[in-house]
Amino acid sequence: SPIITAFHFPENANFDFMQFYTRLKERGFVIYPGKVTDINTFRIGTIGDVDEQAIRKLLEAIKECRYWL
Repeated sequence: SPIITAFHFPENANFDFMQFYTRLKERGFVIYPGKVTDINTFRIGTIGDVDEQAIRKLLEAIKECRYWL
């Protein structure tokens, strides 16, 4: 897969990119800040040999790291 996807920051005052980044990194996933426009975003790259199991692990890690809810 050669894709990088940008996501808007959550509309929640408790969201902090660095905290989210650190929590995901502790689980083996690295996200990137994305300032392509004036909109606050982060990016997730799905580059290389990405299979269903890897995507499921990423989604589970994101679910576990959503501290701001």
